[in-house]
Amino acid sequence: MKQLFFCIGIILLSATAYAQTDSIYVWNKWCSKKDTTLLFIAGNNMIQVYCHGMRPDEIKLKSLDNTLRIGAPEVKGDTTSVLAMPYIDKKGKNKNMRMAILNKKTNKIIKTINFSCDSIPKLVARVGRIQGSEAARNDILSQTVLNVVFPNSLYSYPYRIKQYVFKISYPKGGATISANGIFIPKDVLQEIKDAPAGTIAEFTNIKVTCPECVTRTLDDIKLKIR
Repeated sequence: MKQLFFCIGIILLSATAYAQTDSIYVWNKWCSKKDTTLLFIAGNNMIQVYCHGMRPDEIKLKSLDNTLRIGAPEVKGDTTSVLAMPYIDKKGKNKNMRMAILNKKTNKIIKTINFSCDSIPKLVARVGRIQGSEAARNDILSQTVLNVVFPNSLYSYPYRIKQYVFKISYPKGGATISANGIFIPKDVLQEIKDAPAGTIAEFTNIKVTCPECVTRTLDDIKLKIR
């Protein structure tokens, strides 16, 4: 009977240990897929850690590889955040990017997180959800904003459009209209509505900004109206 209780105790202890480890959540704030431990080369990465049943001041974070550099931790509520910078050499060696979550009191590792990394494609502007260099008139008119995206990437650092200039020209009309913010003004939509099929609508001098970064200019959008 004692052996039975001993076995049950071991099983419960193991389950508790597993549950504690399994209740640790780690993610990159600027990755759009929150269940992915993905970091971005030359990007803004903020690793966030939540440990169910533990206070942030009971844990500490430590990089285990020189390919992962992390900053000083900051605590907000029940979440610990650190800035992170992945580094992979040109030969593709030293690919391990591991971070340990330790019990601050015992200095023992609770869990080791393995990160992967990806490069960041060029930031581009789009008319709403439209991709490509041409679109049906009604599809263009149904869009309300200009978006900024990193094509085919999970990188989601919050860039936003500050201003842009809309240009359009056709035999019986045309216009140059300045706009502030992300929205497409009614007079721009009216010009697109009035232009004949085959006209090129241009969004130029597109200025974007993001938290803690300088304003930058994106490539023009040239959109043919079908």
